[in-house]
Amino acid sequence: MLTYAGGVKGRVATMEGESLPYAGITVKGTSQGTMANEEGVYAFALAPGNYVLVFQYLGFKTKELAVIVDGDFQEQNVSMEVQALNLSEAVIGDLKEDPATTIMRKTIAKAKFHQLQVRSYTAKVYSRASAVATGIPTLLQKRLKKEGIEEGKAFLNESVAEVKYRRPNSYKQKIVSTRNSLDNSFPSPNEFIMASIYSPRVAGAITPLSPQAFSYYRFSYEGYFEDQGHIINKIKVIPKAYGEGVFKGSIYIIEGLWAIHSYDLQTTTSGLDIAAKQIFSPVKRVWLPVNQQFKLQGGYLGFSGQFKYLVSVNYSQLDVDPNLQEEVIINDRVVQPKLSGKKNLEDLIKQQKQFSSKAFRKLSKEYAKEKIKENPGLSKRMVRSDSIAIDSMANKRDTTYWAELRPVPLTPLEVKSYAIQDSIKLVKEVRNEVKKPDSTHFKLQHLILGNSYALGNRNYLESPVVSLNYNSVEGAALNFLTEWRKEWGISRYLLASPYLRYSIGRKRLYGTLLLRTGNRNWDFSLVGGELASQLNEENPVEPFPNSVASRFFDRNLVKLYQNQFVKTDFFLRNMGDILDLYGSLELQSRKELYNLESAASWIRWDRYGYTPNRPLNDEISSTAFPEHRAVMLSLRATLKPWAKYIVRNGQKRYLPNRGPVFNAQYKQAFSGLGDVSYTFLEAGVTHSARLGPRSNLKYAVSGGGFTRKSTLYFPDYKHFMGNEFFLQIGDPLNNFRMLPYYRYSTNSWFAQAHAYWTFQRFMLTRLEAVRLTGVKETLQLHALKVPSMGNYLELGYGLDEVLRIARIEVIGQFHGARFQGLGFRVGTSIQVGKGRR
Repeated sequence: MLTYAGGVKGRVATMEGESLPYAGITVKGTSQGTMANEEGVYAFALAPGNYVLVFQYLGFKTKELAVIVDGDFQEQNVSMEVQALNLSEAVIGDLKEDPATTIMRKTIAKAKFHQLQVRSYTAKVYSRASAVATGIPTLLQKRLKKEGIEEGKAFLNESVAEVKYRRPNSYKQKIVSTRNSLDNSFPSPNEFIMASIYSPRVAGAITPLSPQAFSYYRFSYEGYFEDQGHIINKIKVIPKAYGEGVFKGSIYIIEGLWAIHSYDLQTTTSGLDIAAKQIFSPVKRVWLPVNQQFKLQGGYLGFSGQFKYLVSVNYSQLDVDPNLQEEVIINDRVVQPKLSGKKNLEDLIKQQKQFSSKAFRKLSKEYAKEKIKENPGLSKRMVRSDSIAIDSMANKRDTTYWAELRPVPLTPLEVKSYAIQDSIKLVKEVRNEVKKPDSTHFKLQHLILGNSYALGNRNYLESPVVSLNYNSVEGAALNFLTEWRKEWGISRYLLASPYLRYSIGRKRLYGTLLLRTGNRNWDFSLVGGELASQLNEENPVEPFPNSVASRFFDRNLVKLYQNQFVKTDFFLRNMGDILDLYGSLELQSRKELYNLESAASWIRWDRYGYTPNRPLNDEISSTAFPEHRAVMLSLRATLKPWAKYIVRNGQKRYLPNRGPVFNAQYKQAFSGLGDVSYTFLEAGVTHSARLGPRSNLKYAVSGGGFTRKSTLYFPDYKHFMGNEFFLQIGDPLNNFRMLPYYRYSTNSWFAQAHAYWTFQRFMLTRLEAVRLTGVKETLQLHALKVPSMGNYLELGYGLDEVLRIARIEVIGQFHGARFQGLGFRVGTSIQVGKGRR
């Protein structure tokens, strides 16, 4: 890496002498550049020669400065003048409209074009993250202070990376150097994500250049100014409903090129306010981002702070597609015939034909598809390909190296942060202190909170976790769960997990042992033992809500039977990128269980009281069953035709499915080996459709039944995910809210449907103050049809992510057309107390 002994340094300020933090400085006509620091101070190392430096800052006139660099640094302080905007009216055709509407329509049409212009590049990327904690929970202040984290104290992370890009979505990154003021003992590079504002979405938010932008934004023209020979239009971005998933602020568009000159945008997510600024500079006649700034501030669960992230990019080996010239004329008044294909776009650009916004956007999209087809190694399912390598010397560079390498000078506060950490490290070395990580030393709280102990050579032991819960069959039950795991290669593993449970009421110890091996593509497991299992194998009742209901509300929700079993299963993932297969073979010995005579709630309620462990069902007069054995084969297939993935260091990482997912299950019980004989089939579809920022529709529809049922008992019935308690935990989509757990279980056929809508702007969330807290409004529908009941329906309204974790719902219950009553549910989608039973 080249460094120079000379260059230019100084301070960038306003005409009144106020610092301009993070001003951009580039060499005219090249991608060489740097940034000023928070105090406006810059130092630009350059080889001897003549240069014209370009100073840029949003809201100020771009300034050019001719300099001659010899062997030393020369001081050049720069004063920048506020950029005045010129205003004018625009008339489009016979109709007057805000010029911003036309400008943004043309810019959106060329967004994909600008993304495709660059075929490849190599870039040196310097990034700096700085953070200051403004609030730390009292209980954690002492512990975090030992780690060097205190309120008001700044800490830094710097990294220098070489990034190689190849169209359309391949990034290779090598971390050359990294430094961290908290701990310099291991590399901690920031993952460089080359997010483009030209994309329809950035970090889940709709950008102002999305084809759907006019559904989410209004645009207002604020004027124009001249910069580097171009007219620059300032456009105010006004979201129709500000909140998570949209931006507000200003974007600057180059007249004629309809390219981004710069932007200053804000958004919010998870309690954090995010401000983003980016400056573009012309390189080989293509305007590319050369520096960007992010500022995050806010709080979550007692923590609060400010976070700043700076990126300075110097491009080299830039390869621009010669077929995609910048001088394309976008004219909405042009009427064009339908055009398609790669050849049409390239030929028409060469012929300097005019395009309508709609036609050009379509042609650019088809051109991108053609480029993917030209590369047989690219899959249409692959969204992005990244690789990250870390230089062996990345975290071993000394301060002298960093002083020569760092393009953005440190501020005095940042220098102090490094100095404090270096002194702490020196004191520890003098005292010969060796910190003992929690991961290798047992602490009493690990029995409740859990912990992972690293035993060396990729061996891990999970802390034995102890929990206590209560039900009317076992009384108080003490649980003991641990796991040993051994890993090889990238993803191969072997684990053993013993689980012990002692029923104090039954004075009985039982448990299971699980053995599993596999990798990212397959798993194979063997598990066996004895448990008090729920009649519904999907376990609709969590241990925690049941313990609360049993002890405080005089209600025993869970229904159990004694289950001695051995089971083997396999799971094949992402076959052909779209198919998952699961299969299991299980032998069970079942025995009915009863409530303990001593079982009782701490608080007696007149309207409740413990019910027998034998639930009521509308299809049969008694759900009792004799002691028996069952041998069952289960096969399940999941088809994901619209699956997409990213590639990280050669490994595929699949993204959440945005298209429908199809499921089919076959279950067979064998009479020759057991006392149960039946055949069961089920099929369904699930889908999560994004309707807008923070607005989703999720639905699941399934149906099936028993095609043969020679002999079966109540544990074999088709059961549903019911709920009869105000505390609701689990999947918000597939769980009924008020359905009795076993009343409508069937040994015949069934059909069920679930729908769950979340809204960004419905009733309460129309108020921006409510929307910015992260609260979502929900509407939901849950329906069931079985032979013993005509139609069962639940309609609900709720508030989700209250205080970021809670959910509050009101549910209306219907049997056919008859309204049965209202129910209130409070809960969370966090799995509390989930585990083996």
